Amino acid sequence: MTIRFDDSLPTLARVVAEALGEETLSAGVALRDTTGRLCFFADSELDETAVKTLSDRLRLALGPYARSDRVAAGADAYGVTPILADPAALTVTAGAYRVRLLDRRLVGADWLRAPFPAAPPPPRFVFASLKGGVGRSTALAVTAADLAARGLRVLTIDLDLEAPGLGPMLLDEGTLPEFGVLDALVENGLAPLDATFLTDLVGPSGLAGGRGRIDVIPVLGRRSLSHPADVLAKIARAYVEDIGPEGQVTTLLDQIRALVDAFADPHRYDAILVDARAGLHETTAAALLGLGAEVFLFGLDEPQTYQGFEVLLSHLARFVDRAQGAPEWLDRLTLVQGKMQKTLDAAAFAERCRTLFTDVGLGPAPLRVDPELPVVGAFSDIPWDDTAPDAAVLPDEDWQPRIPLAVADDPRFRGFDPQARQDLLVERVYRPAFGQLLDQIHDTLPITIPVDSDSVLAGAPSIGVGSLRRSDAEPPENEDVG
Repeated sequence: MTIRFDDSLPTLARVVAEALGEETLSAGVALRDTTGRLCFFADSELDETAVKTLSDRLRLALGPYARSDRVAAGADAYGVTPILADPAALTVTAGAYRVRLLDRRLVGADWLRAPFPAAPPPPRFVFASLKGGVGRSTALAVTAADLAARGLRVLTIDLDLEAPGLGPMLLDEGTLPEFGVLDALVENGLAPLDATFLTDLVGPSGLAGGRGRIDVIPVLGRRSLSHPADVLAKIARAYVEDIGPEGQVTTLLDQIRALVDAFADPHRYDAILVDARAGLHETTAAALLGLGAEVFLFGLDEPQTYQGFEVLLSHLARFVDRAQGAPEWLDRLTLVQGKMQKTLDAAAFAERCRTLFTDVGLGPAPLRVDPELPVVGAFSDIPWDDTAPDAAVLPDEDWQPRIPLAVADDPRFRGFDPQARQDLLVERVYRPAFGQLLDQIHDTLPITIPVDSDSVLAGAPSIGVGSLRRSDAEPPENEDVG
C-alpha cells in the first residue's frame, strides 16, 4: 500500500506500539520534519539491536515518509534529550493510539500554539471567517458605531493584510494615518517601534459622531497609498519571523500580539475590535489564538462553511485533554451564521454546528449506555447503579459550546459603505439584523449605556423617524429577522 501524509503518523504509531508497547509510544516523541518525514524518539534507552529492528520496520512501513538519516533512537542517543523536553510537542490521536508529536514547519508554526488565556481589559473581539463575503467586516463596522453611540471608546484593527477593507470603510482621506499594520510588521523587524510611530498608526473615524470614539489602525496608511508599488514588497516581508540579537525568534503571532498589547490601555479604550483575515492563514492564527479575545467565527449555511469549521475545530481539539475539563477558551468562541434568510435556517445552522463540536471532541460526550441493563417494562422499577459515576448518567455541562448566533440578511447592508450610508446606523434599523451579536458583545463589556432607538448613530445628520425612507425604516423582508 502506498503511504500518504494522512497515513504516515498512524502507521508510525502502530509500528512503535507493536515493537515497544503503547506505554513507550505515549512517553516518547514522534518528530515530523518540514518535508513531512517522520522519526521516533523513545524516552528510555534502547540497545543497538532494538534501534535497528525498529528502524527497519519503520522504513518498510513508512516508505518515503521515513527519515533517511535517523528514523528511531533511544533517550541515550545524541540530541534526543532536548527533543523529548520540547514544550511544543502536542499529544494527538494517530489511528488507535495517542502520541506526542513535534511538528516542524517552515510556515504555519503559529497554528501549533495553544490558544492564549483571556486578555486583561479592555476586552478584545475578533471577527473572523474562513471565506469572504459572509458579512464579517460589516458586522464589525456596525458594532463599532453602536458602541461609540453608547459613549464607548473603541479601537478597530484591520489584520487582513492582503484584502484590507476596514480602513476604507471607517476612514477618509483626511483621517487616514501615516502608517498601517503592514508598516508596523515590516519596521519592527529592523528596530523597535517608538511612541511616535505607534501614534502615526491610528486614525480617528468620523463615524463616532462626537459621542464615544472610534480609532482605526488600517492595513495601509497614507505612506503605502502614496507608494502603491511597494505594497507587495512589504507584504512579502510582513510575514517573516523576527530574529533578535541573541537569536530569539518572534513569530507573526508574537508580533501582532505585541502590537495589540501596545494599545490595550483600559484608560484609553473600552473595547478593541479586530478584523481577521479570511481563511486559515498565519495571520488568522495570530488573531484566533494569540490575542486572548472573544472570537466570532462567521460563516454561511453552505457546505464549504461546515467543511472549514470542521478543519479548524478539529485542529483546536488537539489542544484539549478531556480529562482536564473544558478549556477556558471554548467559552470565548462563538460561531455566527451570516446572511441568515429564515429562522428555520438559523436553527438548522445551530444544530449542524453543535454536531460538529461534538464530533471533533469539543462538545458533550455521549452518555454511556450499559448494554447489560434489562429491558424495562411499562410498570417496572427502573434499575439504578449506585456505583456509576455522575459523568456516565448526567449531561456533560462543562462541555457546552456557545449557542451560535445569526445575523439576518438585510439587503440594505450588502456592499455596505458606512460613510456613504450613515442613515443605516440607526439602532432601530440595524438591530433586527445584528441584535443577537450586539447583545452578546454588550454582555461582555463593563459599560452599557442605552441609546434612544430613534437616534441616528455615528454622526449622521439628525433625522426623525418620519423622515426615514420607507426602505430604511422597515426591517428586511425576511420571514423572521429578530
